[in-house]
Amino acid sequence: MATLNQILAEQTKIIGEAKSSLEAAFKKPPTQAATIAAREATVADLKARVANLTETRAAVTRHIDQQVAGYQSEIVALEKLIEEDKKRFGDQPTPPRPVRGKGRGK
Repeated sequence: MATLNQILAEQTKIIGEAKSSLEAAFKKPPTQAATIAAREATVADLKARVANLTETRAAVTRHIDQQVAGYQSEIVALEKLIEEDKKRFGDQPTPPRPVRGKGRGK
């Protein structure tokens, strides 16, 4: 059975080797494969964002088109009512609004 000092020495050796390998890896520039993989991941992320924005734009455009169509149908209906009123009552000018006096107690 190994003594505590032997176990600690072995662990220190393993940690030292791992530290050396990490330091060596940091000193080397990234590999071409890692650079390509990072760029591919960025492209995939950007494509997903474009797809989300395109879908959102389509939904917003649909919503605006529905609102415009609703307003246009309301305009047409009101214009028809105006024409019917003109036929019924003739082209009478709109009576002026009463003017309220300024001051207190009026």
